[in-house]
Amino acid sequence: MLHSLCTKLSLIIGLLLVPLLSQVPAQSVNGRFTTSFYSLERQTLSGSETQSILYQSAQLTIGQMAGNRLSAHFFGHGAQGLGDEIDSGEPVFRLYNSYLQWHDKKNLLQRIRLGRQRLYSGVAYGTIDGVDLTLRLGRRFKVGGFAGLLALPGNDVDIADWDDRHALGLRVSARDLLGTRVLVSFMQRNRRPLSYTSPGRFTQRILSYQSLEQRLIGVDLQRQFSRRVGFYGRFDYDLEQERLRRGQVELKYSANTRLEVALEFFHRAPLLAANSIFTVFELNTTQDVAVRANYRFTGNWFVNGNVGFSQYDGDETVRFGAGLGSKYGSFGYNFRRGYGGQNSGAYAALSYPLTQKLGVVANTGLSRYRLFDEDADSNTSLTGSVGINYRFKQHCSFNVLGQGIRNRFLDNDFRVLVKANYWFFASQKK
Repeated sequence: MLHSLCTKLSLIIGLLLVPLLSQVPAQSVNGRFTTSFYSLERQTLSGSETQSILYQSAQLTIGQMAGNRLSAHFFGHGAQGLGDEIDSGEPVFRLYNSYLQWHDKKNLLQRIRLGRQRLYSGVAYGTIDGVDLTLRLGRRFKVGGFAGLLALPGNDVDIADWDDRHALGLRVSARDLLGTRVLVSFMQRNRRPLSYTSPGRFTQRILSYQSLEQRLIGVDLQRQFSRRVGFYGRFDYDLEQERLRRGQVELKYSANTRLEVALEFFHRAPLLAANSIFTVFELNTTQDVAVRANYRFTGNWFVNGNVGFSQYDGDETVRFGAGLGSKYGSFGYNFRRGYGGQNSGAYAALSYPLTQKLGVVANTGLSRYRLFDEDADSNTSLTGSVGINYRFKQHCSFNVLGQGIRNRFLDNDFRVLVKANYWFFASQKK
């Protein structure tokens, strides 16, 4: 099982490395490999059971090729169940990134990526097997776009029909448009759902849906009015369902180097595909207003607080919290009351270096809550973890973490995470 998992990882890494290292005259290689073992022991109706899972991840970057303009990027993750308590099966491998990138700050074609990649810009999201490029127009403006097949939920590499699942989009950005950073973006996603095989009970028809899933357009605005006052706004509009899907306004004020206050407003609507059966139901939006403040004392100590109000359809929620922290840890209190019930809880976290190589971490949280109705019985939840971090070499580290949970459902849920990290950097010239 483990051999099969490692073989798959090694094969993909080798296919990526060999052609580049043999053809490109100069390059740098850096990477990180993480091996983790996760063991869970939890109570069930018939007693208790143990589950064990082995994880292996690999992140690799090859750069400084073609005059420091070409690079290759890879990130993959694998998991394998162990033991007889669960169905071990075959290893599950997921490929998150595997693409080539050309980056040139001075020319018209500033950046192009080819391969499997994650989308982050503006309204774009998801993972595609395709191309993403950015063109620079002068000193202020950039124009970009992407197109590709949407990755399958299991992240398998598969060449599918373009009409079945794809994503495409455009973006235009200005670094300084009347003193404001502006990003306008558009995305269209198509993913054909599975067809019904029998007529509906009431319609007596076999329903079928088009592959068009979403068409979104958005605007991001960011401006610094002065050294003390900053503004950020974002507005996403759903062209298919003709509604504002997300509205966000954030205003920050820095009284001095120690005190910062932020006022936030959010308008949110559910992110729902236009070809989903759930579009027949009524969809409600939420509005949220919050104030956050952070004050840093002399040295490494700081205090923060927040107050918020959320408005739902026919209900509302209020919340507040406060905390005190330093470079080695923090503790605080949070309270929430309204829609969904009531919750009040305290938390504490510690991360302290015992030596240059050895450190200890600890976290705990205690919560008292009621679900849905304020007249319902109160319940208590207690969580905690403790562990060590040991860096026995400059590029190697070892972590052990024990976790425990106690609540109304579980009297004893204990878990152990063991993780080893190795990272490297090398450069060579031919």
